[in-house]
Amino acid sequence: MKQLLAILCLAVGGLAHAGYTATPNDWACTNKVGGTWTHGRAPSGCDANAFGPDSFVRGNYGGVIFSDASANLVDERKRYMQAMYPAIRDASERYLRSRKPAVSARELEAFQRGTFATLRQETFWSHYRDAQTAAGQPWMLKMMRGDSGHGHGMMQVDDRYHFVQLQQGKGWNMMQNFTYAIDIYYAAWESAPASCLGGVTSPTGTAAEVDEYWRSRARSAWSAYNGGPTKVCRWQNTADVNVAKDNGYRDNFDARLWLVDIADLNKAAGIDVACLMDDGPQCPVPVGGAVEAGKLLQVGSAACVLNAGTLECVDDVRDAACLAGRAPFDENGIVQVYVAQTAGYARIDHNRHQLCRSQVAGLQSLASAIATLQPLELRSAPNGMVLGLAAAGSYQVLDFMVSGAQQQKRLYRIRADINGVLADGWIDAGDAASHAGIAVGAAPAGPGAIAYAGDWVKVVPNLNMRATPGGGLLVAIPANTAVQVKEVFGTASANNLYYRVEYLHNDGVLREGWIFAGNLYPASTLANWALPTAAPSAHKHAHCPNGTRYDSHLRQCMSASQTYGPFTAATVQACVDGGGGAVCTANRATVVDGVALAMPIWSKTLATAATGNGDCPRGAARSMAHRFHCTEAVTRNGAAEIDVYGPFGTALVNACLARSGNAAYCRTNRWPAAAFLSLQP
Repeated sequence: MKQLLAILCLAVGGLAHAGYTATPNDWACTNKVGGTWTHGRAPSGCDANAFGPDSFVRGNYGGVIFSDASANLVDERKRYMQAMYPAIRDASERYLRSRKPAVSARELEAFQRGTFATLRQETFWSHYRDAQTAAGQPWMLKMMRGDSGHGHGMMQVDDRYHFVQLQQGKGWNMMQNFTYAIDIYYAAWESAPASCLGGVTSPTGTAAEVDEYWRSRARSAWSAYNGGPTKVCRWQNTADVNVAKDNGYRDNFDARLWLVDIADLNKAAGIDVACLMDDGPQCPVPVGGAVEAGKLLQVGSAACVLNAGTLECVDDVRDAACLAGRAPFDENGIVQVYVAQTAGYARIDHNRHQLCRSQVAGLQSLASAIATLQPLELRSAPNGMVLGLAAAGSYQVLDFMVSGAQQQKRLYRIRADINGVLADGWIDAGDAASHAGIAVGAAPAGPGAIAYAGDWVKVVPNLNMRATPGGGLLVAIPANTAVQVKEVFGTASANNLYYRVEYLHNDGVLREGWIFAGNLYPASTLANWALPTAAPSAHKHAHCPNGTRYDSHLRQCMSASQTYGPFTAATVQACVDGGGGAVCTANRATVVDGVALAMPIWSKTLATAATGNGDCPRGAARSMAHRFHCTEAVTRNGAAEIDVYGPFGTALVNACLARSGNAAYCRTNRWPAAAFLSLQP
């Protein structure tokens, strides 16, 4: 692993600077993120908008932003480098020809090679990156920052020695960062003395001698670039404390290690190199298509539709079909627009998991169980190669995708046994017309890769328990504590997972809330957060009538043929409107935990149609004020109230019974909000 290098004292060749500025570590660095020592992702990065608007970067540099949200970081690295290489190739040639119009082809090749090696040695060609501060947090545009935050951009311009220039955008604006810093490299390139070049004053002799001359000039330029003008021959001193840095640059130069991720050396640059080098912030943001109704719009990586003057978006274009229920659009194309063009519009960013489920009837949610009704081909990707035939049976949904706004073809990612080996892949589960005969919701059969509701997990590190997924902190749960999963909730295209749990803290207070459980993309991190463990008690995650189970996808207690209430008022009305008759409003006798109760009992078909497609029952919505439970506004005894829907686990049910004097509602799936909140510390 190579040490990230910073430009130290770089006042050379007429480049003015104002001396030393005692900036603190991570000056003007917000929401810092880490990275890896690979092209485009070198540690670390801070919010780019501390120095300029994101709209300018996304408009002018869209192709050269590394996306951590990519499902395959190897593919993204290659895409990024294929976009970066022609930009740097053209910029370095343009720069050198402007300084030396008669430059030879051999010197140009050596100068560019030295520049490419500099970029790899400094930052692995890293500048802009979309990244998260933590799993589950929003993706934000970052700019490369190294050396405790003092080095800015891919060329690592140091804020202690170039403070004013960095405030002018010489770190933030990628081509300005390059142009400003390459002046320093070029000055050292030109001033390298004969003593650094083995006494040779011109590139003459055999081909090997000429190659060595340019190699020595490049190494001298980088030594001065890194250590200051007095260090131009530093690379020849094997006793110097920076010998490892100089040898690292040599290795990059000799092996051309950047080429491993570049397929086409002749590809045209995708950015306006000349304008961005010369004019910087004055370069116009490229004009995209018009923001108009009836079109599917791509804004960054998001897909959006215009609905009555408001942009409604989902964070990945692959989920665009799910927007059709929000506003109709032409499926035959996608119109790219830039963030700057959308500034005048209100915007709603939907969670894909809630949006797609609400718009696609019968779509199963992440972490739920499905039963496939026939053998299905398992593919490596939604349209990838066939891995084998997955037998008809029970599987857990590890991801989903919907294709076609009208067709609504749904694909599920599952884990299946293929010739004795477990493999993750995608199955085609039918479209709007056929899905019910191919794959349907089912009871879990065995453990899942993701915890099912009712499973017990042991938290791996100390984990924060929060009031809502990613919300306000309630308490920390110590490492290795066993907790029961009551509900699973997913966010974003990375499938960030949260588990609802109950936890009795050492302060004696019972709490209900959410813990982060990891994400599935670009690689699964579930094992870093919570691991399956044996049940330490017989506690239930939800209480249901005898002979039934709680279905975490449909949020109801169910038998083989019936669904048990309570149901929302809107669901009851939908039942009546659908011709359900007296059964919609009748209560029937049942038994929960040995106690006789009365509640509505409907057929599964009737209940499924009336309840709706949302992740809350029809007429209910998630409430941040009620631990992210589904809640419903009701009128009771002439007064407006709020009801909270479960699941409610054994510990909470017991607390409810103790607090309320054995009230019947404690054993149902709906509580008055006042009673629920009275049990929340």
